[in-house]
Amino acid sequence: MRSLVAVAVAGALAVVAASSCRRAPTRPNVLVITVDTLRADHLGCYGFGLANTPAIDELASEGVRCADATTSAPITLPAHCSMMTGLYPPAHGVRDNGNYALGAEAVTLAERLGSAGYRTAAFVSAAVLARRYGLDQGFTTYDDDLWSEDQPELFMIRDRPASRTAARTIAWLESWQAHDAADPFFVWMHLFDPHQPYHVTDYALGAMAPTAYDAEIAQADRGVGEVIDWLRRTKRLDDTVVVFTADHGESLGEHGEPTHGIFIYDATIHVPMIWRFPRLLKPATYPGPVRHIDIVPTVLAMVGIGQPDTLQGVDLLPAFEGRVPPPDLPQYSEARLAEEGFGMAPLFGLRQHQRKWIQAPKPELYDLKADPGELTNRYPAEAASADDLTTALDGVFADSAHRALVPSTRAMDRETEDMLRALGYLAPPEQRAEMAGMDPKDGMPIYVAIQEARGAAQNGQWERVGKLLDPIVAASPENVTARNILAFAATRQGDMKEAEREYRASLEYQPNQHRVYGALGGLALARGDLDQAEVLVRRALELAPTFVEGMSNMGFIAALRGDQQTAESWYQRAIALDPTYPHVYRRFADLYYDREDWTHAAEYYRRVLALLPAHFEVLIQAGNAARFLDDPAGAERDYDEAARVRPDSWVPPYNIACLRALQGNPQAALDLLERAVDLGFRHPRLLDENDDFATLRGLPEWSVLVERASIQASLLRS
Repeated sequence: MRSLVAVAVAGALAVVAASSCRRAPTRPNVLVITVDTLRADHLGCYGFGLANTPAIDELASEGVRCADATTSAPITLPAHCSMMTGLYPPAHGVRDNGNYALGAEAVTLAERLGSAGYRTAAFVSAAVLARRYGLDQGFTTYDDDLWSEDQPELFMIRDRPASRTAARTIAWLESWQAHDAADPFFVWMHLFDPHQPYHVTDYALGAMAPTAYDAEIAQADRGVGEVIDWLRRTKRLDDTVVVFTADHGESLGEHGEPTHGIFIYDATIHVPMIWRFPRLLKPATYPGPVRHIDIVPTVLAMVGIGQPDTLQGVDLLPAFEGRVPPPDLPQYSEARLAEEGFGMAPLFGLRQHQRKWIQAPKPELYDLKADPGELTNRYPAEAASADDLTTALDGVFADSAHRALVPSTRAMDRETEDMLRALGYLAPPEQRAEMAGMDPKDGMPIYVAIQEARGAAQNGQWERVGKLLDPIVAASPENVTARNILAFAATRQGDMKEAEREYRASLEYQPNQHRVYGALGGLALARGDLDQAEVLVRRALELAPTFVEGMSNMGFIAALRGDQQTAESWYQRAIALDPTYPHVYRRFADLYYDREDWTHAAEYYRRVLALLPAHFEVLIQAGNAARFLDDPAGAERDYDEAARVRPDSWVPPYNIACLRALQGNPQAALDLLERAVDLGFRHPRLLDENDDFATLRGLPEWSVLVERASIQASLLRS
């Protein structure tokens, strides 16, 4: 058998300070920390007794804790765009993840602070906030390089744990302190840990937490604590405006919603928000309404920069200081995922005076004081009492229309596409025939079935995928969302005819789905029909001229025909649109790798590494190719670099152990394998069946090593 662990290739089993004299800047620093999918009521400072969130709780004890803060959207990209622009989604134009990007016309907080002399840097932890979606505007450093992270699960996106994002943030701060401390900094750090699926990497935290969700919140809290502790140690904390919040919450099954994005109940709309800046703010609990759109004007006030008249948010500094009563602010929110992904009706809501109005085909009115769980709809019985809320909602729409920017559209990368596929994002954001105008409350069972089908697919339970989705297609043949997932499941099972049948049926109902044409082109490629593949991919590019994956496929088709010049031209077009898009070369390298053409595989892995030198998986693959080319020194250099990029991964020491065993150094190989087990290696079959380790199996330590790996594997299964 092949002796190395290949990463993300068919048949693979594994993925894989200097200091300076302190000089306070003339203006305070600014640190904005956002934690994805964090419910306020799962933090200790918001009353959750089982929370393990000491860092966030300490921030709250030293600053202003906002008791009534809300997001403008229960989904990541629109919410962050509101935080960074001071505008609601109808004004900044970003209404959902994936198919939208913040346009160049927008002015971000980073741009405003950068113009005032701030050093700006952002560190994001998930691909949904990659620079292609526009939030990099104004940041000199925008760290969205997630290619050193593990291959994501099916339908999910690549993300980075809080500890690594915090480490990168601190590394930048140390460089700032050494070289640029005369200028203030603006740093935004985004942590993704509490987002589903919940993967607890710290078993001690997992043991102390009531749920896996809470354990991931604890992991995020540690990342927050590491950065705050650095500021405290370097005596920078009191010179820094710290803003802590979440983009949205998590339903956790409330109102029948498994996660977030569909509804705008407080489980996902109410968010934590904490402000710390002892120069101006005394520790307090602020009871008034606060919105994400108020972050920009309030930060500008705290650092002494004038207020532009283009913002929808307001400066809350006078109220935080207690100089004026809390202003009576309407809190707007919207949810467009049901519309964008499924063709259901969008939801628009407004909270004010402890009441909430939700504009929907079946409207909802709640008394939040008497009914905080939003369980009793008071509409239409109390319809008259909703008049002022609907008037305020109309005011938000009118004001947003007056300020509306032109949103940008950007092609989704392959990983974002995979993440959104199960949610219906294979279809464009036009009105969907199969669920057009349906109230999301009525459509939730369909949404839940699709979510469950996604989970079944992640676990390879293809039969269950069919059981969940076949009834939906039988009852509603026009449901292209279900059809597209069934087609994808058929592809994964090798039933290409069934996959093509489902995709073509999907196009009968919605003919303008460029990603479905792309998928059909991929099926044609798989059966070797290059002419048909080209026709289908060209149709996809006609519908979406910036479809980067389509450009990659066109290059691939040209390469298979032997037209290297045309292939390079397509690849360069794709790279020009998205310089961080490595798939155009990666897929070519993997093709050669599977054909055991190590020379060409190595060449194209090097092209990926020229663009993304910290791409962990490609470093491993490049090392493997070098090994098969009888270049053990080159292989070891790649493995060593992979180990530097991911010191917590077992894959590099395992592969170096293969080299040591073949070099006649069994003790070094055993030591490296012990290190791999310490790092989580749990694949005893890779020990038993790997011919590289033949000389190790007679050693007394071997059986102990295999037993340790077997125990790890059994713990994982349990």
